[in-house]
Amino acid sequence: MLFNYLRKPNPKNLLSSPDSFRYFEYGMFCMGWHTPATYKIVYYITSSLIFAWCALYLPIGIIISFKKDINTFTPNELLTVMQLFFNSVGMPFKVLFFNVYISGFYKAKQLLSEMDKRCTTLEERVEVHQSVVCCNKAYLIYQFIYTAYTISTFLSAALSGKLPWRIYNPFVDWRESRSSFWKAALNETALMLFAVTQTLISDIYPLLYGLILRVHIKLLRLRVEKLCTDSGKSEADNEQDLIKCIKDHKLIIEYAAAIRPAISHTIFIQFLLIGICLGLSMINLLFFSDIWTGLATVAYINGLMVQTFPFCYVCDLLNTDCELLVSAIFHSNWINSSRSYKSTLIYFLKNCQKSIAFTAGSIFPISTRSNIKVAKLAFSVVTFVNQLNLADRLT
Repeated sequence: MLFNYLRKPNPKNLLSSPDSFRYFEYGMFCMGWHTPATYKIVYYITSSLIFAWCALYLPIGIIISFKKDINTFTPNELLTVMQLFFNSVGMPFKVLFFNVYISGFYKAKQLLSEMDKRCTTLEERVEVHQSVVCCNKAYLIYQFIYTAYTISTFLSAALSGKLPWRIYNPFVDWRESRSSFWKAALNETALMLFAVTQTLISDIYPLLYGLILRVHIKLLRLRVEKLCTDSGKSEADNEQDLIKCIKDHKLIIEYAAAIRPAISHTIFIQFLLIGICLGLSMINLLFFSDIWTGLATVAYINGLMVQTFPFCYVCDLLNTDCELLVSAIFHSNWINSSRSYKSTLIYFLKNCQKSIAFTAGSIFPISTRSNIKVAKLAFSVVTFVNQLNLADRLT
């Protein structure tokens, strides 16, 4: 069933951590990123055509249309085309980075399966199940936001009798007749649905990685808090439990290392684009939009905000989770333990003091503060346009 991976916890049939990417993998398959076991040649040809349509034809079609029809653009259409152009240029790079480091995706799933083996109690398995459902819900919410932008832009253009994105079409002249207009508009909308879905997949995976990572750090912290609390266990048993916690932490570090390269490059591209695209959208919304194009622009701004902010916020939460883990180790019940146990605990404490952090392009940290700094660029652009009265001049 479509919503089978959103089901409530059932002790007899709980989801595992790799199921966090179930809907994500469906999207990968539809976009040509997830090769099936059969019909590989047909699948490779289809995926190549989809990528060429979205990554090559889209930006080239915008450039040709820009050169041919710039004198007929209204300010609203001009800004909409510019928004789309910058995103269409960035999208192939985000797709490329994910596919270059796709081995990290499969390695991360294997490591998650290893982490799940340590979830022996029902409470831990239910915790994992709830996090998996949260990840799948996040994918569907992103899908709704991105699709809402595409459909709202199409509807606003259809009601005004103009093409949604003015992408050059060598086969259909939309000005010839009403039927030609609808053919061109539907072609653009189909193209944008594929392009937006590719953008969605390259935007959502860092968030999914982060959400499922948080739950395993939390479970490790809970295990640490239980160390040396069972009076029925011997010193040797307690030390084995501690060693298992150290191995769990090692798996978490390996998981973070596996996903770090793809995340670093993807978020760097997003940070480069969000300031420019958000600035253009704000100018369009404040100075040139009517009610229908305004709704489409608001949907586009929502899509821009969810590209980076949720994952930046999760990175802040991961830093807090790591601090709580260190605190749990220090405050665990170790005072009456053996010298060997204390030495092992000190080793564990030192390794955990370095937080799990991600950087954008290995240049600046991924955090809410960095995201706000990038978003400020958009408001600076709006202020600049307003002070110089560029909106009236553009009109």
